[in-house]
Amino acid sequence: MLYLIIFVSLFLRLINLNQSLWLDEAINLNNVRALGFGDLVLKYSLSDFHPPLYHVILKANTLLIGSSELAARLPSVILGVLSVYITYLIGKKLYDKKTALIGAVLLATAPLHIYYSQEARMYMLAAFWATLSVYFFISLVKKESLSNWLGFIASTILMLYSDYLVYLLLPTYIIYLILFRKNVKRSTIIGFIPSFILIFLALIPWLLIFPKQLHVGLTVASASPAWANVVGFSDLKNLGLSLVKFTVGRISHDNNLIYAITFLPIGIFVLFLFAISIFRMSKYRSYLQFWFFTPLLLGFFISFFIPVFVYFRFIFILPAFYLIWASAINSVNIKKISNTLLLLALFINLISTSIYFINSKFHREDWKEATKFVHQMSNDKTIVLFEQEGSMAPFDYYNSGKVESAGAIKGFSANQMDVKENIPIVTKNVDKIFLFQYLSGITDPQGILFQEISNEGFKNISTKNFNGVGFIYEFIR
Repeated sequence: MLYLIIFVSLFLRLINLNQSLWLDEAINLNNVRALGFGDLVLKYSLSDFHPPLYHVILKANTLLIGSSELAARLPSVILGVLSVYITYLIGKKLYDKKTALIGAVLLATAPLHIYYSQEARMYMLAAFWATLSVYFFISLVKKESLSNWLGFIASTILMLYSDYLVYLLLPTYIIYLILFRKNVKRSTIIGFIPSFILIFLALIPWLLIFPKQLHVGLTVASASPAWANVVGFSDLKNLGLSLVKFTVGRISHDNNLIYAITFLPIGIFVLFLFAISIFRMSKYRSYLQFWFFTPLLLGFFISFFIPVFVYFRFIFILPAFYLIWASAINSVNIKKISNTLLLLALFINLISTSIYFINSKFHREDWKEATKFVHQMSNDKTIVLFEQEGSMAPFDYYNSGKVESAGAIKGFSANQMDVKENIPIVTKNVDKIFLFQYLSGITDPQGILFQEISNEGFKNISTKNFNGVGFIYEFIR
């Protein structure tokens, strides 16, 4: 059964793996191809606002197997499948084999976990190391051994070099050890002190760089409040939406009322499972609640000061989410009811995952087709303009220098005078323009660039819409 679950996990994560790269993936990949290991760590990571481990791994992966969409996403696929296996081990250690298998199959089919197992970003890397760190933490609390101590220290260090939100896992360890100190061996609690010191010492090289990175991130957030709203802000609606996304993945509906009504019975089902899981809690199993709730609530609070609260940054708590489901399902002694609960849980996962696979609306930004359209309609006097300072990374990735491109805005937002001065310069000797609307709601909400292109004598002759990319306006003079 475990082998079958692992196979299904891998199979689901390979479907649609070659969909177009979206903005952040392309930024990662372009920089990885252009920079050496040193510059990736010391320069690029500052602007990406993430620790450097994923960039180093992606660079090595690119050198080994190339930089196609499939190649770039393969590490995340593998890490996602391994996370399913580690979740099984945690479930087996806390409960029993049946509960562990249920938890593993739920995570294997989880729509949000599948989505981010297919993304060339660091979230699945962080989730894998976090899950492994939790496994060794639980192992140590139950029984000390040198291998468990070494595994905990190594996996936690690698976790902390993968992403920042996983740092919120550390308080879960400390709070648990304080609250359950009477149930944990004194030597184990004492052993965590030098372990955390070693982990901190291993982080010092990056902590010396972190202040510069934080300064860059806060500067961007203060210069563009609209961008801060995109990267993550705290309100109750956003917190509630996170719980919805954990359950049904990235699928949504344009009508919020229909979306809410559709999710309501699913939400009741999830709350029912969480309530039932309480009956199987113990001094060890209660850690799952700490693992799930503590990072989420701390991240929500922190985002009042630093905008980081977005549901996909909390992929690392999904194993706890589904192990809580599994414990509830397997706590019902009546087999028919238990099987019904499991089937309902799998139904939610598989329907949500199928909608993601089938409906391209929920796929990543379709820069591949957008760039292909530009290539088909361009001539030797064409330029592609973007609503930012430079060209867009995904367009550069697929364009490969075939059509000239440029940014038409200085700074984080369009200024009438700057755009008016810049347009005649970038459109000199040009008779066709493709203007990408992408991010215009943040950088140019008033449509200044469109207006100035028209004032320069260009006429908008067609408009095409591409999934996630938005409108592309074709102008001729």
